[in-house]
Order: sequence, then structure tokens, then C-alpha cells
Amino acid sequence: MSDQRLFLVYDAAFDDMDAEGCPAFGYVLLFNEQDVADYQSGENPPFPAVSLLFTDHADGTISGDLLGWAQLDHEVFQTFPLGYFFMLMEQAAQVAINAYRQVGQVPDQLVALNLPHDDLIQFDVQFGELKLSDSDAELQLAQQMMVGRPYLDS
Repeated sequence: MSDQRLFLVYDAAFDDMDAEGCPAFGYVLLFNEQDVADYQSGENPPFPAVSLLFTDHADGTISGDLLGWAQLDHEVFQTFPLGYFFMLMEQAAQVAINAYRQVGQVPDQLVALNLPHDDLIQFDVQFGELKLSDSDAELQLAQQMMVGRPYLDS
């Protein structure tokens, strides 16, 4: 996989709950910035996309599930390694749910960048309007994020 950025956009139209009533958040994986700008919530786009569901289970585990594909015959799906996709989905679920646990708000967008020398994926976690309950919470969140990799459980 190249150094290409990938975009995971939060879409509340896909939100759900598991059998125990735990929250699950819908995300759509998009392959370029233009598609992010053109994406319409809850609709099947005319460009390649993958809908995902990230669940925060009662026992503390986190899961990522594939909901569906749009434009499956597009060439991006022919060149996108399946193993990389599953690694991306697993790590993105960890990042999104742990960010939600830390601030009580679902990130609006995750921007993923593959780091080929380290075989890692770096995520830029973006909130449209982050509303923290007290003035010290923003400083604490920034400090936690600078410590290293605060979102990965494994």
C-alpha cells in the first residue's frame, strides 16, 4: 500500500446497537478528498466506498464490521490488499471507540496514513466541534494524545 491517505467519515445514518444495547458507530471509508466532499449521508455513493460499523461492547472489547461496498467493480478495489483493509478496519475501530471513550463524542473523521517503514497506520482524529465538559479536559486530552499511541488496545 502506498502513502495514500484514506478517509473514514462518521455517518450517523449507519449507527446501531448490539444485542446488549451497546453503541455502534457507522463510518464510511473513502479513498480521496473529493469523495469526502461529495459524500451524502446514508446514500449509496457513485464512487468507491466501504461502510463499516465500530461497536463498543459491554465487556470492553471493540469490533469492526463490514456493512457493504459501493462501486465494487472500481479499480481501487482491485489494487487494495484485503489484508491491509482488515488491518485498517481493526485499527480504525480501536481509534474511533477509544477516542469516543475519552471524550464522550464520536470523531467526525479519521484520516489514515500508511507508514510503510514501520508497517503501521497513523490516524489523524478529527472532531467537527469538540465540546469538553471542563476547561482542564482539553489540556488532559492533548497530553494523553502526545504520550504515544493512547488508542490502541493491542
